This record gives sequence, structure tokens and C-alpha cells, in this order.
Amino acid sequence: MKFLKTKPEKFIEKVLAVPASPGCYLYMDSEGEILYVGKAKILKNRVKSYFTNYPKLDSRIQAMLEHAVDIQYITVDSEFEALLLESNLIKKYVPKYNIMLRDDKNYSYIKVEKAIKGIRDFPRIRTTREKDDPNAVYYGPYPNSLPLKNILKRLRKVFPYVSCNRRLVQVSSDPLKVDTNNPVPCLYYHIGLCQAPCASLISKDEYAKNFRNIIKFLEGRKGEIIAELEKEMTAYSKAMDYENAAKIRDRINDIKYVTQNVKIDRDVDDIIVDELKKEQREQGINNLIEELGFPADKLKNHEGFKIECYDISNIQGTNPVGAMTVMVDGVLRPDLYRRFKIRLKSTPDDFAMLQEMLSRRFRHFMLDQNRDEEKDESFSILPDLIIIDGGKGQLAATFKILKNFGLADLIPIVGLAKREEEIFKVQWQFNTDDWPDLALKRFKRVFLPRRSESLFLVQRIRDEAHRFGITFHRKLRSKQMVRELDKIKSN
Repeated sequence: MKFLKTKPEKFIEKVLAVPASPGCYLYMDSEGEILYVGKAKILKNRVKSYFTNYPKLDSRIQAMLEHAVDIQYITVDSEFEALLLESNLIKKYVPKYNIMLRDDKNYSYIKVEKAIKGIRDFPRIRTTREKDDPNAVYYGPYPNSLPLKNILKRLRKVFPYVSCNRRLVQVSSDPLKVDTNNPVPCLYYHIGLCQAPCASLISKDEYAKNFRNIIKFLEGRKGEIIAELEKEMTAYSKAMDYENAAKIRDRINDIKYVTQNVKIDRDVDDIIVDELKKEQREQGINNLIEELGFPADKLKNHEGFKIECYDISNIQGTNPVGAMTVMVDGVLRPDLYRRFKIRLKSTPDDFAMLQEMLSRRFRHFMLDQNRDEEKDESFSILPDLIIIDGGKGQLAATFKILKNFGLADLIPIVGLAKREEEIFKVQWQFNTDDWPDLALKRFKRVFLPRRSESLFLVQRIRDEAHRFGITFHRKLRSKQMVRELDKIKSN
């Protein structure tokens, strides 16, 4: 980090304050000119790497950093969104050093072939690093090919397409006959990613119709695709062809699912994205409050709506750790995360481990109430909602801790079970005087709508708790292995 110390103080502060979230970063010179745009799954790690690895960087990147005196960052919700936003920002600002590096091996394009009558009736889609085919349209460039391939993989489930090198030329339409060097459908057909024109199972006209939708998707025209499919579905319904209408309906739902949390299209830039994300997160929180159905005064009208999520990570009880992740107004707050080494249990017992973790968390809260000095923001402010990674057993165990600390009538608590992504809540949490006989039903199951903003919200914080806990657990295991190896060497 020696090079970083040569930079202006404000620049250093900004670099050290970059969050551990997906997003894009922009390096700027003294004139405010954008020098370079990049994206990262974890912004903090990526930006930090420029300075920890400075001597090993490409000379062009080193030159860019020499001129950089400011950095801005934009957070989004996924690596997919970061990739799309990065492409938009490069096109908008045409940064000097992105253009210089455009021929670098890390830049990829989506290659969409054109149909050529009698030669290529079923065009393909691929990723490539070269723009060398005049009979193809290219989208990009996109730095780093892996997220790009993941996007195409998701898209292909909705709009299957050809990716093989087989000769595919339609020679007749009635009966349908496609000339090919291999008429046996490959694995992609059997898993629903190709419609097997090699086996004469789709005509070039039907394929072209599907292919046009892929191009519209790549151009950010998702709404247009859905509108056309809805018209087609209505026509089938009027004709009482309900089977085909249902197929079109399922395709519309699939398109919405593939893109449900990718809110960035070709028109979204650094100016628009903040408002877009704010609206998305507000919608998720409002829907979650409504769907959980707790008393209005327990969840509504909170400023800075804070969710805490808890998870346990261990392998057969070894090096067990607890993770607490925090989300405020729908935004993950890594600065408020906390990790707990489990001390009281050395054998697998998630219930007891969760109880220990929550007991320590709320003990910190009680201690902070009596302190005059600076308080730990993570512990001193109670959450508005607690999410436990687990089902009824985990929820019952942690609810006891809330009761022990006198918080059961203040903080709603739910369990999120992985298997069906269903939520459990304590049926009578805020009516303890009317608590029924323990033999009666104690829990209520809540199903958040599939593909909804509210479900996405709780999945994000739960997945983050799992990631955060696993990372800490692996670190402890590695340290233990080093200690054991040292013992062996000393003997």
C-alpha cells in the first residue's frame, strides 16, 4: 500500500471507505475526467488490490493510477448488474484507459451470427475476443468473460439457441427437413437449451422468431418482448388453445425470473442507477412488511429499517462460528457485520450455538445502554426485524433468547428455511398473554411470492450471512491446520 500513501488524503479516505458490495468504480484525474471504469463482485477487495499489487500491475494501469486523484463508486445488487452498468459507463464516458486496454485478453464480445440463405439457416450465439466476422453482429466489449457467460446461460434457458458447429440448412418445409452432418440431438437439446434443428424439430422461420427475441433482450428491449408474448398468449386464449397459452405464460414468467433483479439496461447510467435501486429496495421492504403480517406498530413507520440475519457455520462441530449480517433500508452494511467464535459447544448443535450468539449480541446491547463513551453502532441499535437461517427448531431456540432479554414483545423474529424458501414466525409472538397450550400450533408458515422483491431481499441477507460465516470458518480452520503442522514439526 506504499503507493496509496503518495495520494491526496481525501483520495486515500475514499479508497479505504469503499464498501464490500458489487458495483462499479471510476478513477478520475485532477480535471474530473474519468480515466478508467471497472466493475467488481466485491468493490472493496478489487479497489484495494490496485494498491497492494501496484508493482505487478500492467504498465498502462500503473500510468492510469499515477494520474488518478479521485475515485467514485456505484453499488448495485449483483455481479450481473455490475457488468451491465460497467459496459454502459464505458460507452457513455469513453475513458482513455479502457480504450487503451480494449484489445486486452480480458475483454469479450457477444457474437450474434446473421443467417445466410442456403449456408447458415440457424445462426449461433457465442462469446468471443475477436471481431473478425462481417456476417455477425457484436455486443460489447465486456471486461471479464465469466459473468458474460453466466448471463447467456440464463438467457438460453428462456430462448434456446444453437451453439454447435454442425451444418444446418433447411431443404424443405413440408415435410420439415434440415440437412446436417449429424442428425442426432446433443445434450443441449435434452436439457432444454437447444431446439434441435439438426433433428428437423424446428423450422428456420420459428428459430428466427425466437432469435429476434434474443437480440431484443441484448438491446435492452425486454418490455417489448413481453408485450408481444402477451398478445400471442391472448390470441391463443381467445381461440381456446389453452395449452399453448399456458406455454406462452410460462415463458413470460421465465423472462421475468431471469431478469427479475437485473434492473439495469442499456439506458441506465450512474445518474439513474441510485434512484432505480432506491425504488427497488423500498418496494422490497414495503412488500415484506405487508406479507409478514406482524402488528402494524412493530414493523411499519421505521426510519432506517434495520434487519439482522444470523447463521452458524461448522463442520461436525469443529471451529464453529456465528455470523451476523445487517441490512439498513435494503442496503447491506458490511461495516455493521459481526462474527462470533462459539465457545460453549464443541459438538454439532445449531440450536445451542444460535442461542449463544444471540445472547452475546443482546448482552452487548445491554452493556452499551450504560456506557457514556462511544458506543458500537452494530450492537447499540436494536434491529427492526431478525431473520434466522433455519426453520421451526432454530426459530424456537432463538425466540427463547428474546424472551430472556425481555425483547420478545419488541422485535419481530422469523426463520427462513432453505429447502422451500419458506418463512416461519411465532404464531403468538405479540400476544404472550394468550399463548396457547404447547401442544397446539405454535408457528405460522409464510410464503413470500416467488420472484418477488421481498423474497430477493431476505435471500440476499441470508446468503450474505452464509458467505460471511463460511469465510470466517475457513480462516479459523486454516489457522488450526497451521498450528497442528507446527506441532508435528516441533516433535
